[in-house]
Amino acid sequence: MDQLDKKLRMILREEKEVPENFSKAIQEAMQNQKDSKDKNEYLKWLKVAAVLMVVVLLGMVTPNIYAQISWQIEYQEFENRPVEYGSASIQKAIEEGNERNVEMEYVYHDKIGVKLEALLITDDFFSMNVNFVFPKETTINTDTFTYGYAVYDEEKNVYGVYEGGLSDLMHQGYWKKLYKEVGIDYNPKDLFPSRPLADNLTGTTVITSKEGNMIAQTTMQTPREFPKSKKLFIRIFNIGYIMQEYEQQEEGMVLAMEEKFKITEAEWKLEVEVPEDFYQRKTDTFKLAEEIPGFEIQKFKVTKTGCNIIFKMDGFLDLVMSGMNRKQEEFEGEMADAIYITDEEGKRYGYLQNSNGTYFDNSYKAKFDITIDDLDKKFYLHVRVKGKDYRSELMVE
Repeated sequence: MDQLDKKLRMILREEKEVPENFSKAIQEAMQNQKDSKDKNEYLKWLKVAAVLMVVVLLGMVTPNIYAQISWQIEYQEFENRPVEYGSASIQKAIEEGNERNVEMEYVYHDKIGVKLEALLITDDFFSMNVNFVFPKETTINTDTFTYGYAVYDEEKNVYGVYEGGLSDLMHQGYWKKLYKEVGIDYNPKDLFPSRPLADNLTGTTVITSKEGNMIAQTTMQTPREFPKSKKLFIRIFNIGYIMQEYEQQEEGMVLAMEEKFKITEAEWKLEVEVPEDFYQRKTDTFKLAEEIPGFEIQKFKVTKTGCNIIFKMDGFLDLVMSGMNRKQEEFEGEMADAIYITDEEGKRYGYLQNSNGTYFDNSYKAKFDITIDDLDKKFYLHVRVKGKDYRSELMVE
């Protein structure tokens, strides 16, 4: 307790505008700790530590919090705001109208209407546009609007669960509630769900906002495969927004204060019939014309939204781990040469940075901007296995 006592006394000596009730609580807790018996020691520790936490958190933000800072909350209006997908093939699929509109009525809770506006599903990519309509008096900050979502199908395949910006990492537990209600086995000790298909989920991107009506898009990607579901169940929850204040410090702009505003505690449960285009979709598979020593393909799918490979390669783990002690530019160059694709015209397709990483069981994944629509020309896979370069033509099975 010596270090805790010193910390508390230091805080009380600082010239900060600490509310009087907190100051008294700290002093009382310290005195109680000194007078406590052994059997009460643990409870007194918790009391002092809890008060300390509050004061420390208050001391980290600007004094404006004590005056209940007035946030500049703005509802901005715009239509068809562009979205950055980090993938030319996904961008192209969206622009070419591969999304499908979904016909359904708003579901209302707390005077807020929610419905699914549009879907896009391939083996490796999922996106949904969710349409929200709010009462006129609802306060919303458009730029930081957020919500949580969960998507699963009639076979209990969980596409993904995202808690939204209003939940912090250590208190995410909605997936356990979902699994229990749906009847999916899980380990209560797990911090994260073990069965979602998606390994790359985005939060909220508001693409249209007009007169209290907002359309927001979320996306998911998987190196495995989204099923050809005929029915989806979509849950929407944790609707709200975040307000943040930054300050300039030596290291740059630093978050000085953050406050989260939940608009409602309601939860929406939507049931959607999947458009036929998606559960009867076409997918092609690549194979190597010539096998490469020390390299094994486990899956190599080509869809409307990209090309995904799951592979094993001798020495690849050593290369990945070497990045900890290498100059970034040098390491990234060597990683880029470890696996890439070229076409018959010599154009090079590097793996997309946000879609590359460890998968499982010493396997790895990579995504390239090549789609089904590009298969009218030849492609070649290039890999570097333990310092030796190989090239093999890619054949469509």
